[in-house]
Amino acid sequence: MDRKSFLAMIIVALIIVLMPYYNEYVLGIKPEQKVEKPQSAPAMQEPVKKNIPQTEVIKEPKVVEADKKIETLENIQGDSTEKVIRIMTDKYNLEISNRGGGSLLHYQLTQYKKYDSSLVELVSEKFKNGFNISFQDIDGNFIKLDKQLFSIEASNNYNLSGEDSLVLEFSIDINNSKFVKRFTFYNHRYHFNLGISVSHPENIFLNRSYQLEWKNGLPATEAYIEDDYTYNEAFAYMADELESYKVDEEGVAEPMELSGFAEWIAVRNKYFVSAIVASDANVSEGVFFKGYGVMVNEILYKYYDTGYYVKAGKEDKFSIYIGPLDYKELAHYDNSLDQLIMSDGWSVFRPISRYLILPVLEWLNSFIPNYGVVIIIFSILVKLVLFPLTKHSYQSTKKMQKMQPLMAEIKEKYKNDQQRQQKEMMKLYKTHGNPMSGCLPMFLQMPLLFALYQVFKSTIQLRGAMFIPGWINDLSTSEALFMLPVSLPFYGNEFNLLPVLMAITMFFQSKMTMQDPKQKSMMYIMPIFMLVLFNRFPSGLNLYYTLFNVLTIIQQKYIHVDDEEEKPVKKKKK
Repeated sequence: MDRKSFLAMIIVALIIVLMPYYNEYVLGIKPEQKVEKPQSAPAMQEPVKKNIPQTEVIKEPKVVEADKKIETLENIQGDSTEKVIRIMTDKYNLEISNRGGGSLLHYQLTQYKKYDSSLVELVSEKFKNGFNISFQDIDGNFIKLDKQLFSIEASNNYNLSGEDSLVLEFSIDINNSKFVKRFTFYNHRYHFNLGISVSHPENIFLNRSYQLEWKNGLPATEAYIEDDYTYNEAFAYMADELESYKVDEEGVAEPMELSGFAEWIAVRNKYFVSAIVASDANVSEGVFFKGYGVMVNEILYKYYDTGYYVKAGKEDKFSIYIGPLDYKELAHYDNSLDQLIMSDGWSVFRPISRYLILPVLEWLNSFIPNYGVVIIIFSILVKLVLFPLTKHSYQSTKKMQKMQPLMAEIKEKYKNDQQRQQKEMMKLYKTHGNPMSGCLPMFLQMPLLFALYQVFKSTIQLRGAMFIPGWINDLSTSEALFMLPVSLPFYGNEFNLLPVLMAITMFFQSKMTMQDPKQKSMMYIMPIFMLVLFNRFPSGLNLYYTLFNVLTIIQQKYIHVDDEEEKPVKKKKK
């Protein structure tokens, strides 16, 4: 490895090493820790590595509101029994109850599965999440409607298809005011519409205002709990700005309120999101966030309550989106929800990820069903595109090696005259070319490498993408072939084969280009350093980098043969 390549690799390595610290201390994104595959699950959460007693997870801290007195409603006319309605669509299976006027009991995505092959469930009775309405009555009592039974005339089961839609209307009379919640479900979309209307709201609402909130956020859906909760966060989109709220430690987090119109509020995990979208500016007076964390087996479970402050109107309209963070799905809505995709890391690389790498990978996957093969072909395509620059870089390196005696002679001759030394160096570069131009391909590959990291780590397209069964089962995570009995410093306790292969190919690549005996130690140090660094990176990224190294070795061999006939640089006659 020549001096320029070594310098470039050091810069790349430093950026990669510092990226987790940037994510953690600047963006607030903590580094992931992989856990063992679960043996059982607690009642309110998906897989953890040990059997946790139910009370350890589902116990919710009581948030005391000193200025509000919580009461139950009187003088109400609704239904006497609970009714559960099941709705099946092409996108999701839903169970909704008349309790609370449309409380979601279960919401399963039919096109996405978890590591155990069960359907991804974003709303469940175990997790106790979903949306609810609460308000202060005219006496100042804090009221929630989640226990009240609304009236509904509907069948028990609906199976939608094609362009079908379904309207369900829940109603209840409270203090001579009629409260109506109207849902409209669609077969071909992940969202449904919600209309809320109250006749004579002044009879029940203090200042005619109520709160529409999403309770408890979203459960983890991946086998890697820590990784999933790293992305768990609440957001509001206001005045073309993305406001965020995150739980960083155990216990009750500091609540946050924002005044003004919010286009939407949302809670996400790694790959999915629930969002409440307001129809117009007249609906929202502001938004609020509350959260708390529960530490179980060194994993911070995060729960969020977020909602709108709503001024009751003739009919307040919202859209509820519960589905994947997929830019194709979110493209149907002109509301900037797609800003949550690839929301971690440096924003400068997101356009490369979103508009270059991901479309190319998806296009290749449209006729190549295996994403591992797609990555291999993508590596070849990148090499072909960069071939002219790489060739120039290699030839520039060769020139630099041949210029070394002349540069040493100039430094020795003008060692006491720095100005003259620089002038002679510039003449030398002008005659034989600037060797630093050979670093260009390395720096062009850096944005691509970081953009690929974002794609493989946080885009749903590669979620669960298998390459070789039993070895690389998910290109978005590391292989985890087996766990070591102890955790090694910097390396961890997880053995992955691809980083080893990547380090080996890097060693042979360095060996082919190593010219300076003084730098021989780096031929051994850098592959080990990169092995440790890349060990827990997504296997898709390691596959790409390993193939890229193999192709570089082949390319260097070809360029070397092509370059053999170059004449050496001649020294000037004294």
